[in-house]
Amino acid sequence: MFREESIGKQVLKQLDKILIMRPLLFYVLVILFGNPLMWSSCTGQTFPKPDSTKIYPSDILPGLNKWYITLPVDANGNTSAGATNVDNRNTNPLLIKGNALINYEYLPYFDVIDSAVVFRAPCDGATTTGSKYPRCELRELVGGGTNYWSVNDFQFLQAELKVTHLPEVKPDVCFTQIHAPGHNEPLRMHYNATKGLYFVANTTNHYYIKDEVPYSLGQTLLVKVAVQNGTITCFIKNLANGKQTVRTWKSDQPTGYFKIGCYTQSSIFLSQFKKEYSEDEPMDAYGEVRVLSLNIDETY
Repeated sequence: MFREESIGKQVLKQLDKILIMRPLLFYVLVILFGNPLMWSSCTGQTFPKPDSTKIYPSDILPGLNKWYITLPVDANGNTSAGATNVDNRNTNPLLIKGNALINYEYLPYFDVIDSAVVFRAPCDGATTTGSKYPRCELRELVGGGTNYWSVNDFQFLQAELKVTHLPEVKPDVCFTQIHAPGHNEPLRMHYNATKGLYFVANTTNHYYIKDEVPYSLGQTLLVKVAVQNGTITCFIKNLANGKQTVRTWKSDQPTGYFKIGCYTQSSIFLSQFKKEYSEDEPMDAYGEVRVLSLNIDETY
């Protein structure tokens, strides 16, 4: 269960001291005489050398090689549009991992607008096999691979982000997670048009903070998550109005990893698996989150 942090300010000061700012990555472009330099993606496609004046997500979020992204399309660019029911949805989302994320974009789902990285997940998007909801979301590569860190060690995430668009029928997106093995989630952070900002702790416990931290679409949030000694401390502040809150709870899982981006909580098949809804999302509905900065400190 959540408890108020009476020493919230002290906790944040400690986190700020521990946070190690990551230096900007330095890229060296080598030009070979007589041949244009080609860049390869993990799908086998080749791309011309990036324009030096173009800004990619990896320019805004240094350290993207420590993550992989799940996109709401498959390797051929297909969504779930055309599927007749949820069981026939596209469950082969495109994954771009590690160094392949450097100078990579996939418009309109993963690109840069107004100095922020756009994560867009349409309601007709491809999904993972374990979820009926689409996502455009980063997953931390713990120790350089698909591993888990221990909640007993120090783990830290800090991000500035904003929710910029919601679906129509079920207007809800998840923008930050700690994911554990199976379908366990020690932390999810959401914004819902009606319910406001809220936490989901240990998969099933919902705690709403609408009155403490009022929020409107497009406002920038500062998010800090610290994990240590089996405990999760979560801080969130609306930089537009200065309202903030801190919560701490005991994780019910021994391991996990961070996720951040847009995990849209609705679907064009919504009425088929959420019986409280009598209609589905329109084909053009989507969720969108924009991330302005991202830093992690990982112990593995």
